[in-house]
Amino acid sequence: MLKIKVGKKIFFYSILVILPFLLIAILELTLRAFSFGDDLRLFISASDPQYLKCNQLVGKRFFSKFEQTTPLNDYFLKEKPSDGYRIFVLGESTVQGFPYDANLAFSRILQRRLQDIFPERTIEVINLGMTAITSYTLLDFAGEVLQQKPDIVLIYTGHNEYYGALGVASMENGSIPGWVKKLHLSLVHFKTYQLLQRALGEIYKLIYPVSEDEAKMTLMQQMVGKNIIPYNSEMYNEGLIQFRENMSELLAKLKAAKVPVIISDLVSNERDLAPFHSINNKNFPSADSLYYEAKKLESASLFTEANEKYLKAKDLDAIRFRASEDLNKIITDLSSSFNIYYVPLKSLFERHSPQGIIGNNLMTEHLHPNIDGYFLMAEGFLDALKEHEMIESNWDSIRIKPSSYYRYNWGFTELDSAIADLRIKHLKAGWPFQPEAAVNNFIFTYQPKGIIDSLAFMTIKYADVSIKKTHKDLAAYYESVGDLKRASKEYLSLAYIYPMDASNYYYAADFAHKADDYGNAVRILRESPNSDTSSYVQFTLASIYFSQKKFKEALLSIEINQKNHLDNKNYLLGEKLKYKIERDSGLTSEAEKTLASIKKFDPNFDENSDGKSLVVLIPAKVKPYIIKAEKLRKSGHLSEALAALTEANKIRETAYANLLIGKILISQKNITALDYMEKAYKEYKDDPSLTYNLSLLYLMKGDFLKAEVVMNDFARVKGKDNPQFKQLENLYEEQLRRRKG
Repeated sequence: MLKIKVGKKIFFYSILVILPFLLIAILELTLRAFSFGDDLRLFISASDPQYLKCNQLVGKRFFSKFEQTTPLNDYFLKEKPSDGYRIFVLGESTVQGFPYDANLAFSRILQRRLQDIFPERTIEVINLGMTAITSYTLLDFAGEVLQQKPDIVLIYTGHNEYYGALGVASMENGSIPGWVKKLHLSLVHFKTYQLLQRALGEIYKLIYPVSEDEAKMTLMQQMVGKNIIPYNSEMYNEGLIQFRENMSELLAKLKAAKVPVIISDLVSNERDLAPFHSINNKNFPSADSLYYEAKKLESASLFTEANEKYLKAKDLDAIRFRASEDLNKIITDLSSSFNIYYVPLKSLFERHSPQGIIGNNLMTEHLHPNIDGYFLMAEGFLDALKEHEMIESNWDSIRIKPSSYYRYNWGFTELDSAIADLRIKHLKAGWPFQPEAAVNNFIFTYQPKGIIDSLAFMTIKYADVSIKKTHKDLAAYYESVGDLKRASKEYLSLAYIYPMDASNYYYAADFAHKADDYGNAVRILRESPNSDTSSYVQFTLASIYFSQKKFKEALLSIEINQKNHLDNKNYLLGEKLKYKIERDSGLTSEAEKTLASIKKFDPNFDENSDGKSLVVLIPAKVKPYIIKAEKLRKSGHLSEALAALTEANKIRETAYANLLIGKILISQKNITALDYMEKAYKEYKDDPSLTYNLSLLYLMKGDFLKAEVVMNDFARVKGKDNPQFKQLENLYEEQLRRRKG
């Protein structure tokens, strides 16, 4: 009897223990079945199934009270190629390139330089930097990074160790013990835990609603829990311990996986930024007194002594937005104890600063580099890779272009600088640059001046105005005033922000070509994704070389293009250009053979025409609509074709869609065709069908000046003996007589 009772007790106690876990498991499965919560993996599939990309939701692992920050939207191949070299970059907002956009992140500069040095290799540099995070984030990413077979990891981190997410003085769970932070990062992938987080988050918002003044705060101000952290205080030392422990664990994981690491010390603005907060401390002088003493020493040309005082003033600053030299000492100690490669970026910046003191010459505010600073960061890591014989033991010195070459040719514009400048002004309008009680009204009081400043301000003020839109709007403005070189630069900037979108490279090259800037047009096309296999790139290169009478290079591009799998239309287009190149370069027998080949497909081909072949540029997102419209138009379904083309123009207006709309409206005898034909004419002045129809429309309207200009374009392509040109001439004279009569 006693045994039965004991058995029952064990059974019931077992049920009591198992039941909660069973209920949680059922809840977890139910939440997953209904797709509740977020996928917080670091890497997810891209729209192109060959690639993975950085998950823009991964920041939710670390942020629950505030809007999460995001990594750059970098892509890399799912299957690492045999010739590939894969670099991951870990760090904070400096790694991301703040206050600039992705085009000025040092990782993008480094990737471009490495690809130029090793053109036969597939170089991937994946930037995992995130704003307002700490060493907990880097440690949390380690396992997922190792799964992607890195060849090396670059690290620049430490400025956020106190106020960043999970930092010892952060509003984002800074006060909880370290083991709880790590437990949280393990549980956050479970949907049940996310449900609990959301519930607690809503309760927190009810208890502590965001005031109007708090809503105006920058993230920098919002993240700070305990803002005053004296030098050598308990919390100060907790931050150092946290950093050392997390980085030690991270480096141990990377070393165990035999992944090389290059780590750098940290750079700050020392000369041109006074301490944020100076306090009286019986053990140390005040930060302000040291800073002003440094100013006097510098004025007396005692630069070494001045630099020492500037550094000590920074260390004694009680508001810890700049890493102290104690933290830099931990970085050098770790590099030594783990036997990893070390980059003394601080020394590099000092060598490039007046009197060896880092200030506004290379920094935008307290710790983020300016454009020159980011190019210098890329230089520092490039030199380290070369010094330690990464990628290959022998680097071809002929291919190593100087940093100044990239600085001059890089894809950034006045608009990028204006946006960065406004971000810094917004930052400096709030704490800690202003008194804590001051309200940051920058967004509501700033008055922009000029088109560039206005477009830049729109991206700062309105969340739905994208960088992409402002660059395109500015390019359109430059095109309208005939400044095609600057229009090209706006698209090149976009190409460097979104390097996987080939269309930005194509538009940049197209504008450069139209501006007769052939060297840049060729360079931009060669930099575009998959340039060797792109029909558009090779055909356009051939056209550019032909216009420069570089016949050998033009024929080589045609040859490369025809090795690709082209459809009949594109193949024939290439053959026609090939014929003109051979004819004009004196290759008579080859030209005759090519002409015979063309005539089989196009018996009406006019071999005497000197017109350029029409290159049609259609963005990938628009292409399905264009193809659909072409089929509908050919089958006589004109209304449906117009609808498809109108949808295409809503996504992205193109000259080709406008050309097709114009042709349909002309066939319907609709005079509004003129508007669309005029837009298309800006791109396709060598299309005889367009110039003929546009000439007719101008003559019908009685606009003889414009008609004459377009008729001359038609004659240039088809010749003045062409029957259609004769028809236009007769109509021109008849219309002119009617007006005079």
